[in-house]
Amino acid sequence: MNPDDFTEHTFDNLKDHFDFQNNDTYKQRYWVNDVYWTADTSGPNFLYICGEGVGGVPTTSMYPFMVGASHGARLWSLEHRFYGSSQPYDDWSLESFEKLSSQQAMADIAYFLGQMNEDLPTRQTIVIGGSYPGALSGWFRARYP
Repeated sequence: MNPDDFTEHTFDNLKDHFDFQNNDTYKQRYWVNDVYWTADTSGPNFLYICGEGVGGVPTTSMYPFMVGASHGARLWSLEHRFYGSSQPYDDWSLESFEKLSSQQAMADIAYFLGQMNEDLPTRQTIVIGGSYPGALSGWFRARYP
């Protein structure tokens, strides 16, 4: 498993997933590795959620990606909103920080997966993380089965 096999991208995610009259977006950063991916229906997704810091490929925690690679998975790492370059707002005002929540973060993940899986919406996805992102992955599984 080589971290250099990941490429950095951004996509437009919603600033507020729960205000249905607001379609404002921000650039959320992610990394993808499809070297091992079997693009047919058998290739799952492994999504690593970055936590409270600048996102990237977790070079010290490559084991989940090695498992994913052995199953022909497409491998992703997703930067958390308000961290690194994934800034929904130009300022860090109290009003802006109202959108920094685990509910918004889980909705970011769901929207990201919906956009990335337009080819096959039923593709199996394993969401992983450690510490707070690990909790997010468990909550995500319960909230977005």
